[in-house]
Amino acid sequence: MPNELKTFLTRAQVVDAVAADFGQYGPQPELFRRIAPLVLGTDFKTGAAGGEEQAWVRRGGGYTPVGDTALGFYLIHILETADPDEKMLAWIAELVFEVAAGPGTDGGRTGVWIENQMKGFACKGCGNCCTQLDTVCTAKDVEAWKTLGRHDILEWVREEAGPGGKRAYRIWVDPRTGERADSCPFLGTWPGSASFFCTIQEVKPRVCREYPFTKKHAGQTGCPGFFK
Repeated sequence: MPNELKTFLTRAQVVDAVAADFGQYGPQPELFRRIAPLVLGTDFKTGAAGGEEQAWVRRGGGYTPVGDTALGFYLIHILETADPDEKMLAWIAELVFEVAAGPGTDGGRTGVWIENQMKGFACKGCGNCCTQLDTVCTAKDVEAWKTLGRHDILEWVREEAGPGGKRAYRIWVDPRTGERADSCPFLGTWPGSASFFCTIQEVKPRVCREYPFTKKHAGQTGCPGFFK
């Protein structure tokens, strides 16, 4: 596959991306139990406990049952400290991101090439992302709207304190009530159709331009763009 259709991540970046996935979606029992044998080898097994299948991790002299959340944290800890090779990380990337991945190099760096995760996406105009998802925008979005004089958009933006004292921006907040709007105020509908469209398409926030980011995220958030 040509490199322009793939993204290169160093080993550390792959681990960071996997950790971000685990944090975003919370416990993913089936996924964790597929990854665990790759990372832990014979130090991992599954078995019945209390009438249900349980994950077990060997520590010291024996196996200890581990909950799904704890297993996710433990897998990330091992990946961060064990320095796994590129082939293993490529296998893990395929499982986590649900796209093709393979070990490789880029500019002398070793890591993993991951297939473009938006390949095959086509917006169906369902409006789900504009009505169901809590949304933020970037400082660059805000600056662009100020430059363009788009006060109609800016009045729906609320500035908040972000991590480390940085500014964060939440959209779409009703300027009259201070509450999150039921849907994006710039969502249009085609007459006589159940299809929606964006009325600020050329200047919409980065998060909207890049959504759904990945096929997995589409499935997790109800976007049909990758599916028939």
